[in-house]
Amino acid sequence: MRAAQAVARRHGLPCHKPRLLHDANNVVVHLAPSPVVAKICGSAHGGGRSKLAAELDVALHLERSGAPIVETSHELPVLAYEEGDYAMTFWRHQAQDLEAAVSDVAAGRALAEVHRALDTFIAPTRSFMDRQVRRAGDVLANPLSLPDLSQSERNFLHQTYLALISAVRDRGFEYRLLHGDPHRGNYLAAQNGCLFIDFESVCSGPLEWDLSALPGAGAGTFSVDDELLSLVRRLRSLCVAVWCWSRPHVSAELDRAARGHLQSLRESRRTGLRLAAA
Repeated sequence: MRAAQAVARRHGLPCHKPRLLHDANNVVVHLAPSPVVAKICGSAHGGGRSKLAAELDVALHLERSGAPIVETSHELPVLAYEEGDYAMTFWRHQAQDLEAAVSDVAAGRALAEVHRALDTFIAPTRSFMDRQVRRAGDVLANPLSLPDLSQSERNFLHQTYLALISAVRDRGFEYRLLHGDPHRGNYLAAQNGCLFIDFESVCSGPLEWDLSALPGAGAGTFSVDDELLSLVRRLRSLCVAVWCWSRPHVSAELDRAARGHLQSLRESRRTGLRLAAA
């Protein structure tokens, strides 16, 4: 937070009342009283600055295309900054109604607009299998990872992972650019409609990969392969569980989410959605 304040002050922005908005993969801070939000990550490991710069390129293209997103802040030059051990980008603070419900239809229509804008974004982009999915597989393959899991739980997740990726690869589908992670935490209820945020996970893949995260799968906005959607929903559930368990004891909410996704995967198998072993 102090690093973000230092950058903001150098650009003449008052930021003496910072307010933490989010702390998970990144730290997100409203630099009040300025209408600016800083998204901050470590720069020393994992290519923090290049990761945020790549997200910025996507967001600027979406802005120019008129897509429904929370835009970058133009209160200071639109760049990925480094300050000490941290990298950061700056975004426009968006007022929102935290109690407002966003209909599945509204979210689906907004995502469809984001997709249309992504259709004209030209840049090297990894597939969903090479990003989120492979990361989960690498973690499960490491016997020293996820110490909070029992051996039986690890075995179940690893076998489920192998079966799911085999089943997904056996299906034919078209690749397109996707948001990558359009869950409820990644769009806001604003006065001018539903606005998407967080473009770090932009990837290529089937439409169903995005719909597996979107509540209600867009409520009829999209033409969907139901069997593929069922497969990738389970695959995403597995990836989320592994992600949560890779951050042990960060919060009770993450622990509950991991257990909930594991239970969902077990129920899928019990209710006849068992996959052939890979």
